[in-house]
Amino acid sequence: MPINSFNILGNPNIGAFLISTDRYLIAPKILTERKVLWLAKSLGVKDFIRLKICGSKLLGIFMAANSKGIVVPHLAQEDEIKGLQSLNVEVRSISSPITALGNCILVNDKGGVVDQRFSRKTVEEMEDALGVELVPGTIAGLPFVGSLAVATNSGVIAHPKMTQEEEGLLLEALKVPVHRGTVINGVPYVKVGLIANRFGAIVGRGTTGPELMVIGKSLKLA
Repeated sequence: MPINSFNILGNPNIGAFLISTDRYLIAPKILTERKVLWLAKSLGVKDFIRLKICGSKLLGIFMAANSKGIVVPHLAQEDEIKGLQSLNVEVRSISSPITALGNCILVNDKGGVVDQRFSRKTVEEMEDALGVELVPGTIAGLPFVGSLAVATNSGVIAHPKMTQEEEGLLLEALKVPVHRGTVINGVPYVKVGLIANRFGAIVGRGTTGPELMVIGKSLKLA
């Protein structure tokens, strides 16, 4: 399936707004159903939902998900959680001072890496919801692992300044090949401009040809 490009309200930072897994797509209400249908088709999934989280359209910032479950911050509203439960996956509200869960959790269906600042109890709650083991780590020396990489069940593409030690940790935790790359003409915060699963990928407009080649190869889409 080809890699498609998309902007949201003229904004190429699509990863701040969207969540994708091998099973479903979660999109903000600001997108029409027609556009969300196109996005879901581009990712090879049939299930999708349009909603807000914590009253915000920035779903990719606040939530983290895989095919088994979804974690949301404790600020999430009851009706938002009920909406997510319609996807027939575990949905867990996480009590933590860190609310930008999407920026701090990198996960696929095989494992995950999380911000080192989460307590062990919080990590255990998230492991239970997502059905995978989560290990603390960094990427490029930074704790915001969810914003610095994108992981699918086929591969990982991460910040180009990731160290070899960090690469080894991601490989062990996520159990797929790990590569370095950028989006939107040199942005190293990969999640900002990319959503993907093992069936397809969508990038923010402005992502260059060489970047698309790296993304395709890294996620086994080319």
